[in-house]
Amino acid sequence: MAKHSTSRLRQGLRSLRSAPVRALLSLGVVLGLGAVGTLAYWTDAATLTGGTFQAGTLDIKLGGADNDPTAFTTSFAMSNMQPGDSKSATVAVQNAGSLDFTYTATGTATGGLASSLVFRVVPGGTSTGTACTGGTQTYNAALSTTATGVITANRPLARSGQPGDSESFCVVATIPTGTTTGQGLSATAAFTFSAKQVGAP
Repeated sequence: MAKHSTSRLRQGLRSLRSAPVRALLSLGVVLGLGAVGTLAYWTDAATLTGGTFQAGTLDIKLGGADNDPTAFTTSFAMSNMQPGDSKSATVAVQNAGSLDFTYTATGTATGGLASSLVFRVVPGGTSTGTACTGGTQTYNAALSTTATGVITANRPLARSGQPGDSESFCVVATIPTGTTTGQGLSATAAFTFSAKQVGAP
């Protein structure tokens, strides 16, 4: 009887050494660990959401308009000019946006009388009707059909609603004394203002 038990025990041990049996036992261990791993635990989470990012705006206006304010077009004109005559006018250059900016300006003149006219540009100046007083002159020469810088150094304007958010642009057109050409001819001047963010080249 003992011999039979010993024989069975040996057979059982040999069976444990076989690959299929070992694999089956290993699977049982893995399944057992997996069952332990599925135990539920209390959890919690929290979310952090940032604020909204909004880009600012650059908005340059001239006398409250985007382009060609009527008051300037009307005031910067003169009929029956002759040598020695001058005509001046001003317009407010305004920062209507939410960011500080700097601006520059170019000018052109078209028409047969253009070559006989001299234009004087004075940012910050005040018009007397025939001249600009105060301010700082930035240009004093003729203009042609090619855009020419009349304000080349960046001029700062603070954002809308802040001190320094506008300044006057004064310009004078003159037929110099002694001019012998241009009778009966006319000319039209145009100025283009360009704004850019502070620090931009």
